[in-house]
Amino acid sequence: MIENIIFGLGAIMIVEGLVYLLAPYAIEKVLNLLKNLSISVRRQMGALLLVVGLILVFLVYKPVTASLASITCC
Repeated sequence: MIENIIFGLGAIMIVEGLVYLLAPYAIEKVLNLLKNLSISVRRQMGALLLVVGLILVFLVYKPVTASLASITCC
C-alpha cells in the first residue's frame, strides 16, 4: 500500500518536473489565468479534478469486495 502511494507521488513529481523544465513560460501563463479566476470557480475546478481522480483510482484499484463477490463457493 505505501509503495503505491510513494509511486504515485513520484510519478506526479516527474510530470510536474517535466512541465517546469520544458514549458516554464506556459506555467506562468496558466498561473496568471488561475489568478484571474474567482475563488468559487477555482473550487469548482478543484472539486472536478478530485472527482475525476477518484474515478481513475477506483477504476485501477477496484475494491476487494468486488473481486471476492465473483468467487464461487465450493
